[in-house]
Amino acid sequence: MRIVAALCLCLAGAAVSGLLLMQHHGEGPAVSAVNQACGDGQTSGCEDVARSSWSRVAGLPVAAWGLAFYLSLSLALALALVAPPEVRGTLAGLVVAALAVGLLVDLLLLGVQAFAIHAYCALCILTYLLSAAALFALLPARLAARGAGGAAGRPEGRLALAGWAFGTLAVAGAVFAANATLGSRAARRQATLLGAPAAAAPAAEPAPAPANPGTPAVTASPSASPEAPAESQDAKYWQERAQRLQSTLDDPQKLEAYFAEKAQREYDTSAAVSIDVASAPLKGPATAPARVVEFSDFMCPFCRNLAGALSQFVPQSGGRVAVYFMNYPLDNACNPKLPRATHPGACHLALGAICAHYQGKFDAYHDRVFSAELRNPQPADVVRLAGEAGLNAAALEGCLDDPKTKADLAAQIAEANRLGITSTPTLYVNGKKLPRINDFVPVVDKEARKKGFPPLSP
Repeated sequence: MRIVAALCLCLAGAAVSGLLLMQHHGEGPAVSAVNQACGDGQTSGCEDVARSSWSRVAGLPVAAWGLAFYLSLSLALALALVAPPEVRGTLAGLVVAALAVGLLVDLLLLGVQAFAIHAYCALCILTYLLSAAALFALLPARLAARGAGGAAGRPEGRLALAGWAFGTLAVAGAVFAANATLGSRAARRQATLLGAPAAAAPAAEPAPAPANPGTPAVTASPSASPEAPAESQDAKYWQERAQRLQSTLDDPQKLEAYFAEKAQREYDTSAAVSIDVASAPLKGPATAPARVVEFSDFMCPFCRNLAGALSQFVPQSGGRVAVYFMNYPLDNACNPKLPRATHPGACHLALGAICAHYQGKFDAYHDRVFSAELRNPQPADVVRLAGEAGLNAAALEGCLDDPKTKADLAAQIAEANRLGITSTPTLYVNGKKLPRINDFVPVVDKEARKKGFPPLSP
C-alpha cells in the first residue's frame, strides 16, 4: 500500500510538472489553468517564476526536469509492484534515496524563489510537498537501498534495474521531444504574434423588397443582436439565443472572431492620449501613418517574442509603421511604483539602452540583449553585451552613471506610470492602447488605409 501511495503521489507530481511545462511554453489552456491556481497578471507568482531567467537549467525548463524525475520514479515504483519481494524493497529504497536528493534540490529552488525572484509559485511548491509525502510513505524502505548490490547479483534484480535504467532513458527522450515540440508550437505562435491583415468584408447582399410597398426594408449587421420580442418570456427566442452563444463558444474560429471584434471596438472607441517619446529611439519612418509606442522590459520573455516579431514586420511594412521604444523595467531599483523587483537587474539593461541610443546604436544593443539569457545582470554584464554589439564599451560604462542617463530613464518610467501601465509588453497605436498584441497588424493596416495606403498582403 505504501508503494501504491507513493506511485500515486509521483504521478501527481508528473501531472503538475507537465502542466507547468506547457505553461512555460505559453500553451493557452495550461496558462489559464495555472492562472486559476496561482492568480492572474501581477498577482501570479507562478507567472513571475516562469518568466524569470531561473526557470531554465542547462537550456531546459525546470518543469521538464521535474517531469522526467517524477516519471522515472513512477516507473521504478511500478516495477517494484510486480517485482519479487527481495527486489521490491531495493527499488523502493532507491526511490527513497532519489526523493531525498530531490527534496534538497527543492529546498534550493524554494530559496531561489524567496531570495532571487521574490515570488512564490504555488504549483511548484505543491510538487515539493508531493515529493515530501512520497518520501514519508516510503520511509520504511530506506534501509533496503543498501541491498541494491545484492539485488543486482540476482537475475530478477538485474532485470528490474536494467528495465528502470532503460525506461528512464526512454522517459528522458520523450520529455526532451515533448519540450522541443512545445517550443516549436511557441515559435509558430510567435510568427503570428502580431496577427494578420483583416480579410476584406464580403459584399453585402441586397435587402429583399418589402412585402408592402409602403413599408421600408430593414437590414441588420451580422454582428448586431436581434431585438428581444415584446414577450420577453418567449422560451423559444431565448433558447435560440443560447444555442447561438454555445455555437460561438464551441467554435474556436467564431470565438476568436468575437474577441477580435470586441478588441477592435474597444480600440476604436477609446480616446487617444499624448505620449512623450522625446528620448525614445525610433524604428521606421517618422512620417508613418501608424505611430506605435512600445513599453518593454529587456528581461521579459514576452517582450523578447514581440521584439523578434516587430523586427521582422517593420522592414516589410512598406513605411506603414514607426515604433518608438520606451523602457519600463519591472525592477523597483529604478521603478518606484513597483513593490518588488520582478526582473532584478532590468534597470541596468534599461540604462544601457539609453546609452546605446546616445551612441546611435540602439538597434544593435536591443537585438544583442534580447538574444542573451540573463540572470540578475550587473553593469559589467551591460558593458560586455554592449561591446559584443559593436558599441564603445568604455564610453557606455561611464554613461551608465551619468545623471542625464538616469533622468531620461526616469522620464520614460514616469510616462508609463502616468498612463497606468502595469505590465510588459504594452503597445499604443496612434495614442490608443492596443487591447491585444495579436490585433497589431489589423490595426496598423486599418490606420494605414486611412492615409491612402493599399491593404496589406497576408
